[in-house]
Amino acid sequence: MAKLNPVILEWAVRRSGLSVEQILKAFPKYPCWLDGSWKPTVNQLRDFASKTHVSVSELFAEDIPDYALQIADFRTVDNAPTHNPSPELFDTIDAMLRRQSWLKSFFLHEGFAPIDFVGSYKDAPLSDETKNQIVKDLHALLKLEDDWASSCKSVADALKALKDSIETMGVSVAINGVVNDNTHRTLDVTEFRGFVLADGIAPIVFVNGRDVKSAQLFTLVHELCHLAFSQTGVSNTPDDGDSDIAMERFCNSVAADFLVPMRILMALWEECTSGQYSKVQAIARACKVNFLVVARKVKDVGLIEDEAYHILCRRYINERPAEVKPGKGGGNYFYNKQYKLGAVFSDAVRTAVHSDYLSYRDAYDLTGMSAPSFKRYFEEVA
Repeated sequence: MAKLNPVILEWAVRRSGLSVEQILKAFPKYPCWLDGSWKPTVNQLRDFASKTHVSVSELFAEDIPDYALQIADFRTVDNAPTHNPSPELFDTIDAMLRRQSWLKSFFLHEGFAPIDFVGSYKDAPLSDETKNQIVKDLHALLKLEDDWASSCKSVADALKALKDSIETMGVSVAINGVVNDNTHRTLDVTEFRGFVLADGIAPIVFVNGRDVKSAQLFTLVHELCHLAFSQTGVSNTPDDGDSDIAMERFCNSVAADFLVPMRILMALWEECTSGQYSKVQAIARACKVNFLVVARKVKDVGLIEDEAYHILCRRYINERPAEVKPGKGGGNYFYNKQYKLGAVFSDAVRTAVHSDYLSYRDAYDLTGMSAPSFKRYFEEVA
């Protein structure tokens, strides 16, 4: 008869991020499970597995299951992960990989052509010339002039405009701050800000919706740069765009140049008659980006020295108001669902259902929606 493996029980608790106190509150006999003096019921095992996001069968395994990151890790040198991903990141990537698999099958069935931008710079050097050309290509492909962001009333409007333009290219964009619709399983911005699943037919960009919207803008462009090189992986871009990894620095530079074009930067730098801090603030407001992104750029183009840059950054960090991030829940369910599913995926599901390629039951499963919610979303919202 199979026996519980105490090593795996302890591993599951560590991986879940729950404290021993939280586990003891839910399962007072947990220490006895470990020493074998008490056997949990089937329901208790199911509850434990659910809380720690593993399967019941894995609790009886001889060896610790492999929950390593499923895709490359752009956050570390040579894409080598420093630790296993949280259950939230793992499950989110898993869900997007399943979504991509379905999208690709459907698009191939429909005869969709590959997206030329994906992999168009696969063998290109990480040079200024390459960077400038990618930025130019993005403006042309997205049909966004260099002053597009300044015409948006808010960062939220700019984020929507950029997301919509990217999806018009055929790139699926998902923005979510929780695992599927589970508001108890939030995504940690300190762990990752986004990831990209490169594919010529069905590429997907995922952005951590728990991040502030100006950072989400930056992440979107950063991940598009990875698509240009046909790279799949997880990113966690620092606020100032700096990184120890060459490819990440390059993608950050592309994002900064796309979001803060030199013409806009120089014009606003000259127009603003106040000090350097106010100049950087004015540019950040106009371009809908983080202050630190602009500060880094004005340093890189030689408008300020290193010492002045560090002074600006310290002042910003000390004076900035608390950034408001999305809560665990609330808001309009269907509006949030538009961001979680994205236009490319929503349109594909609608078409597949109407053409009998996809059953309604499978469509509910793919979108994580009930029949009434599905009907309302696709008839009134999407």
